[in-house]
Amino acid sequence: MKLIWLFQCADDVMSNKVSMVTPACSYTYADICKAVAKTIYMLGTLGVKRGQQVVLIPEHDESAVVFMAAASAIGIQIVMPYNLQNAAIEEWVNIIQTVSPDKVVYLRRDAAVEELRRATGENTRIIELDIFAGNNVENDAEIIDIVVENPDPVENFLVLFTSGTTGKAKAVSISESLVCKRVASVSSQLKFSPDARIFMSGLMNNTTGIIFSFGALLHDATLVFPSNRVIEDWPRQVVLHQITHMMLRPVALRRFVAGIGEYGAELSCLRVIAYGAAALSKELLEEARVRIPCEWTQGYGLSETFGPFCWLNEEDHRRKLYEEYIYCVGKPDDTLDVSLHFTHDDKNNVGEVVLRGTGLMEGYYDIASGKVKPVDEYFHTGDYGHFTNNGELILKGRISNTLLSENGHRIYPEEVENIIADIIGIHEVLLVSLPADNNLGNVAVICIYGPLTQKSDDEISQAILAQLSSRLSEEKWPDYVYPSRTPFPRNSNDKIIKGVVLKGINADALIKLSIMEVI
Repeated sequence: MKLIWLFQCADDVMSNKVSMVTPACSYTYADICKAVAKTIYMLGTLGVKRGQQVVLIPEHDESAVVFMAAASAIGIQIVMPYNLQNAAIEEWVNIIQTVSPDKVVYLRRDAAVEELRRATGENTRIIELDIFAGNNVENDAEIIDIVVENPDPVENFLVLFTSGTTGKAKAVSISESLVCKRVASVSSQLKFSPDARIFMSGLMNNTTGIIFSFGALLHDATLVFPSNRVIEDWPRQVVLHQITHMMLRPVALRRFVAGIGEYGAELSCLRVIAYGAAALSKELLEEARVRIPCEWTQGYGLSETFGPFCWLNEEDHRRKLYEEYIYCVGKPDDTLDVSLHFTHDDKNNVGEVVLRGTGLMEGYYDIASGKVKPVDEYFHTGDYGHFTNNGELILKGRISNTLLSENGHRIYPEEVENIIADIIGIHEVLLVSLPADNNLGNVAVICIYGPLTQKSDDEISQAILAQLSSRLSEEKWPDYVYPSRTPFPRNSNDKIIKGVVLKGINADALIKLSIMEVI
């Protein structure tokens, strides 16, 4: 499969049905088809050829969708940092100098391109494209046919710089076949249809953005781009555009729910909300489900799988599996074989989640050699998990984050964090490990932020202990609580920066947890 075929499968290609709605204007399927054809032509005249490697500096809008379709038709490889909304010039320079691509394609509409030219030198060929602005193409009106120069799926179609499963920087190589497979599986799972209006909450260098944009094209739906990235304003935009489908990460969902209250938005137009990328607290999920009474679906996936392969659907939500199990991600779909790998240290049917099948990346791309290290027969995710009797996958936490208590019990940070996150008055949670005073080991500290942290130490400890005693055996409890008076620092992927939190912990502010304190 190829992305360009997904686009050309649409019944409305070259028709007047609206394909994309942007803050500036709307484009029909005929407009987008012509833009793809013109982009293929322009790139050809600028020396972009089949088999070349291109660093893409995208604007997260319709121009990036069109470029990717054109890249599929030509047969080029795209290199981008994963999930960065606005990388700094220095970051782009580092990628360009590391990769040494054949070309750099600049889609952003700003003046920073000149700074980039100066920083990278005259040997770097930077192509500045404004796909919908003419670009002085002769006989522009005659360029209407999409020329597919490479009919075969492109190997190493996307090379994404990401932390991967290990937390270390890696370049994940994704085949075009996998991109198409995931677009088809996810958009079908989320019930995209010709009358759907899909909200583009993702970025064009992450899985959500690519899957939702091409999924909309695949199903003849309409893709709507937000007018801003102020998530509290999105409920208003959902109503304005009568959005039917959207995806939100937990941090974004909290802000979205806050926006519902601010605008008093009535969101009956929504049919499906997808969420994932991190655990979602029960408190926030149930509040959101009351405010937005549509179908809810949780997806679990990795950058190495280019999207979700396990699903907690609406029926599962109604059965309250999220309440029965601390972090249930539902059942695997048919895109991957999901199983557990056990070692002699593994207990209670908890093992590492391993994957096998065609729904995986090609491998990790080695920049120095330009080669891809292929995946072994089984890909080890680095996640601990176990299966229920009904086949649902329950995640316990990252192997690299797991702590060992003094009595030999494993403490899974994600498990503890999810339990604590359900306490009213706690908005952010992070479990960390600190060296013990006697230097004989480490102690587990649960760091929290929210209105509860403004209360007394006794009130904080009572709230934490009451929650732990009702849902988790004492052997898995943290030793201390650290109440932060300010939100935790986050990176561009909305993930808490653990190292910065650790450095900011004041030992004098730690609250000792003791079973004797439970009322």
